[in-house]
Amino acid sequence: MKNKSKLNKIKQNNRKPAADVPAEWFYMSAAECSAGAIREALADTACEVEYWEAAQVLEIVLGEGSSMDVEVLEPDFQDEYSNAFLTEHRIRFLCGVTLKPEDYDKAREVMEHICNKIGGFFCGDTEDFTPVVGEME
Repeated sequence: MKNKSKLNKIKQNNRKPAADVPAEWFYMSAAECSAGAIREALADTACEVEYWEAAQVLEIVLGEGSSMDVEVLEPDFQDEYSNAFLTEHRIRFLCGVTLKPEDYDKAREVMEHICNKIGGFFCGDTEDFTPVVGEME
């Protein structure tokens, strides 16, 4: 029993999600939305949220020294491939999201909560928009 317990601890400590997780993400939705709607979606969580309405910026505190920054962007990447992705998924609302890859597990919980409350999806700021959290529209 002791060895099995110790092995599980070693496996958990060796897990390195940060190596595969981008620091830059997008939140996308086919619905008209706002940073305020994202803040409201988090009202029933323990997350502390700083909101700058005029700038349409949120800082979602994930824990001590850990946060997710969200900034509303114009839904235009200014390149054909990326804009085709926006068109294919009928994206009308776009945010840039920054997080520390080592905080991904906490951030993913917040991402899933937002998607469950107001829809949309998060995707990595990568060439193929992966990984994805939530249901692509």
